[in-house]
Amino acid sequence: MEIDRTCPARLTPDDEPEEAPPALPAKTDSPVPAPPVRHPAAFVDSSAIVALVDRDDETHTAVVDAYRGLVADGYKLITTNHVIAETFDLLTVGLGVAIAKQWLRDSRLAVYHADEQDEAKARQMLLAAAEQRRLSYTDAVSLVVMDRLGITDAFAVDPDFLAKTS
Repeated sequence: MEIDRTCPARLTPDDEPEEAPPALPAKTDSPVPAPPVRHPAAFVDSSAIVALVDRDDETHTAVVDAYRGLVADGYKLITTNHVIAETFDLLTVGLGVAIAKQWLRDSRLAVYHADEQDEAKARQMLLAAAEQRRLSYTDAVSLVVMDRLGITDAFAVDPDFLAKTS
């Protein structure tokens, strides 16, 4: 297997738009200025990262297209420290340690560090979950963090994870 060098190894390109300046106040009688423009955010799962990096992955082309669409639409891409660890392990096993290290070195994703409260909620979620659907600990932490940050969009190809985000 080989890393796809046509798709950026980094999940955010160098030319990603900067935060938009605050909007000018609307012409009204009210002294309250309009709120600043906010970019949408998408949570990035390890399944999307692996599919981006591995050009032999069956979902690679669709994931590259989706990634480019997210960037073009101004999405801020966010993940957790748990996803970083899981992705490194998956890439090491699937593509080799050199590719995993390259990804880890080059990744520029915004990383939210899950805290004890996030992990406690994730444990509760897993213990209360029905056993038919497989949800990893990392997925549970990701769902808790998405909820905490108010993120409703997920960049993923893992059907179990996606089922919980909808």
